[in-house]
Amino acid sequence: MPSDSSVNLCSARCGQRLRILALQSGEEDCNRLREMGFCESSEICKVVDGSAIICSVYGMRLAIGRALGEAVLVEPVLA
Repeated sequence: MPSDSSVNLCSARCGQRLRILALQSGEEDCNRLREMGFCESSEICKVVDGSAIICSVYGMRLAIGRALGEAVLVEPVLA
């Protein structure tokens, strides 16, 4: 259910609170993301945007590659 404000994780701004809307990749990649905590409806914060994307997920900092970051559809969380 993408909204008008949805973008992939690579395109989101650093420091922004985000809600994961969908994982758009193969089953193996989606399962790997879910095992790390990147689940639909979860709230995350993008911390660093470089060759790897570092996000705060459930109080942990996790790094994923840009290819996986493009598979994560997010929207900003409005306070």
